[in-house]
Amino acid sequence: MEHKSEGIVLGVATNMFKLAGSVIVFGTVSAYIVGVIRYLVEQFL
Repeated sequence: MEHKSEGIVLGVATNMFKLAGSVIVFGTVSAYIVGVIRYLVEQFL
């Protein structure tokens, strides 16, 4: 494997977007799960 140096600005931006992608996916999935649970609770109570 080759190592390529992106520098400070591009390196920080690249790592920030790697982290942001997983956070967005986690937020979307958890919001969907909470919505389904809330819907089921409201239907049966």
